[in-house]
Amino acid sequence: MAKILGVVSTPYQLLVFLFVKDAFLSEDTVDLVVTDKTPFMEEVYQSGRLSPYFHQVLFGDGRKIKNPYKSAPATFWESFIKNKTTDIILDAPLSAYDRMYFASPGVPDEIVKEIAKTLIKKNKKLTFHRFEDGFASYTKKPVHAINTESGKTLYKKLWNYDIEEMEKEILLFEPEMAESCVDFEKIKIPHTKERIERVSKISQDIFRYKPNIPSQKVIFLGQGTENCSENPETYQRLIRRLEDIAGKENFIIKPHPRGTHDDFKGELSVYADPCPFELAIADPAMEDKTLVSFYSTACIAGKLLYQSKCRILFLYPLAEDSFNEKCDYEDFFKAFSALCDNVHIARSWDEVEKLL
Repeated sequence: MAKILGVVSTPYQLLVFLFVKDAFLSEDTVDLVVTDKTPFMEEVYQSGRLSPYFHQVLFGDGRKIKNPYKSAPATFWESFIKNKTTDIILDAPLSAYDRMYFASPGVPDEIVKEIAKTLIKKNKKLTFHRFEDGFASYTKKPVHAINTESGKTLYKKLWNYDIEEMEKEILLFEPEMAESCVDFEKIKIPHTKERIERVSKISQDIFRYKPNIPSQKVIFLGQGTENCSENPETYQRLIRRLEDIAGKENFIIKPHPRGTHDDFKGELSVYADPCPFELAIADPAMEDKTLVSFYSTACIAGKLLYQSKCRILFLYPLAEDSFNEKCDYEDFFKAFSALCDNVHIARSWDEVEKLL
């Protein structure tokens, strides 16, 4: 029996980790760290509803990290002598663990890095395991928690700890969709009908999900502020055009939790539900809906997590100058639409009209 630590920051990460736990960790002792990154998750932690499903549940408050950009001497001291930061940000001491699981496309966040330093010091045989966090996990190169050449060298010399050997796998629902830059060993998370039912029952208990299914057939999922902060006028104009095509009575927008440009001052119908949308998608009543977005991970979640039959329409080829970043996920979305039924990519507004 191994001692496991999982770290989750969002409802989606918790849902995925529940699948991982059910598939791979049923015989192990599993502790969980919930971070402050999502207010909803902080509320879930405070509720105590996670406790029946984990050996111990801790809270990681990243707001208490005053300076994540530390000097080399400070980093050395925390890595090899004493890491006071984890004592500050966690509400209980960390045990020694055999394996750590976390979700992080690209570079791990500061909480994961701090915990990693402390856990390696406690157990020089600790291994790290990524699990997926939406489409970015399929399209971004994973970077180790210890990622500088000097850091990797010091860990090898002082502790004979090779981070590249101790973290080399990523768990994905559909490994074949991962792009070549995702160069870890890809492990499939099996999601059979029985596992989906078990995890759904647990997640509904944790989140206390009550269906709030809108009558509208077309649901637009907003994008995060980071990706559309420069051109909100274009972004909103395109959403209004979509509403015109779908029909006002048939269209509703679900604002992104971090999206400040999804506010249309009451002119559009708004889907308001405190429960994670990933759970709503699992409801059979959602299967007659069409989910529309530029490239929202939440659209993908229902297919990957629950094999939902709802229709999905991606509009990223029509985004114009809405986003600061280039929507360069063509290979992934092509693979996703080929793998899953009822997934469409609109490359013209004529196609949008036909599909809706």
